[in-house]
Amino acid sequence: MLQLQITVPAKADITGIADYITTNSYEKYAIDFSNKLNKVLSLLGHNPNIGTARPRSGEGIRLHPMNKVNIIYRVKGDQLQILRVHHSALDSNKLKNI
Repeated sequence: MLQLQITVPAKADITGIADYITTNSYEKYAIDFSNKLNKVLSLLGHNPNIGTARPRSGEGIRLHPMNKVNIIYRVKGDQLQILRVHHSALDSNKLKNI
């Protein structure tokens, strides 16, 4: 399994999504989101090539959907770098800090 590294922008994305869910719905749904995200990150750590390659976003960049959220990541050495996590309705080409 690759070593997981979540970047500062991705951490901010995750916190923002969880806060939004908590504020606009139920805290239980935010916890469910976090649990599912952890499972998907583990899956990616074991199978990093299951995401779709996104060469226009940068070398080695891949995207993996999780419900209505996209996980943008790359493998660098023995690390799985989570670069961004955002709602699928957003244009991933306009994200900064990838």
